[in-house]
Amino acid sequence: MPVRNGTSRVRRRLGLLAGLTAMVAVGGAVVAAPASAGPNCASGYHCVFYTTIDSARHSYFNSDSNFSGDTFNQVSGGAGYGAAVNNNVWSASNSSTGGYESHYYDGASYSGFLFCVNPGDYIASTASNGGNTSTTNGSGLTSSLRQRASSLQLRGTTSIDCW
Repeated sequence: MPVRNGTSRVRRRLGLLAGLTAMVAVGGAVVAAPASAGPNCASGYHCVFYTTIDSARHSYFNSDSNFSGDTFNQVSGGAGYGAAVNNNVWSASNSSTGGYESHYYDGASYSGFLFCVNPGDYIASTASNGGNTSTTNGSGLTSSLRQRASSLQLRGTTSIDCW
């Protein structure tokens, strides 16, 4: 039986380590969260709307601890274009690519939880049915929660029931 020298053992161990690293990397790609698209919201973003999901929108890629100074600056010509976001949100859509829930709060710095939206889902006020709401799961945002959102925190999967 041949005796291996120290260099051969090191090479073999490095090769084994590289192989294991590659397997972990491939396995990680397989279990990565799929992109989830909510309506009228670009991939990777969490969007809020002035009224319906067809009205003026503001898109967030990360959490925002204070909506003050933010405006509905997308969908030019849509209802609410240029209006302040703070305390004016009627609808929300979640197009997370990382599986993040959108958690909305009544106050700045994530105080006073209001509601949350799951990846790929939305909560929408619809003007065509008398201001009632619709979502992908059939329920809607109550009027007592509208026009109150002041901050958004992106969170991984939680035990909180979200739309």
